[in-house]
Amino acid sequence: MPARPSAALALAAPPAGRSPTRELLLAPTVEVARSLLGSWLLRRVGSQLYGARIVEVEAYLGVEDPAAHSFAGRRTARVEPMYAAGGHLYVFLVYGMHCCANVVTREEGRPEAVLLRAAEPPRADADAKLLSGPGKLCRALAIARGHSGLDLLTDRRLGLVLDPVAPEAVGISRRIGIDYAGDAAAWPLRFYVRGSRALSGPRALRE
Repeated sequence: MPARPSAALALAAPPAGRSPTRELLLAPTVEVARSLLGSWLLRRVGSQLYGARIVEVEAYLGVEDPAAHSFAGRRTARVEPMYAAGGHLYVFLVYGMHCCANVVTREEGRPEAVLLRAAEPPRADADAKLLSGPGKLCRALAIARGHSGLDLLTDRRLGLVLDPVAPEAVGISRRIGIDYAGDAAAWPLRFYVRGSRALSGPRALRE
């Protein structure tokens, strides 16, 4: 994991929008997922601010969702941040090498979260695929396992600025890469900004 985010994500000033409240992030997970589309994920290292505009997310509905790490009440040291109050960050490792970042939702003890799948760089001349996929997003923003559990509302290293897109700009599909989850694999819990060049996954799920 790089020590600093990609230079292509450097911001001269915070983006326009509003800071989230705890109440907003305690809302139903699907509502939070949709509100994150078009919003900014910010990363600060020293005095430099970095950021990217979120364009693709997936909702994971906790103990009743076979695709969620907390399914059936699973509670390990790794999964523990999912049990925190909405607004905390949950970061996990896949394939032993790629970090994936999630915004925890709902009240403390109800382990649901929104996976951040893709984001757009702030500059039009940057590589549109720089943050296309949850692992690439974390790498570009230098988000690591050590950030799991931090509070996005109070920690200066990572945060959110809300600027959600209009409902008609939102596409919906099944989630990606969870074929093991039985019927839940078909649940329409992936949300994305239509037409974004940063979207991940197969072409059929990017239109």
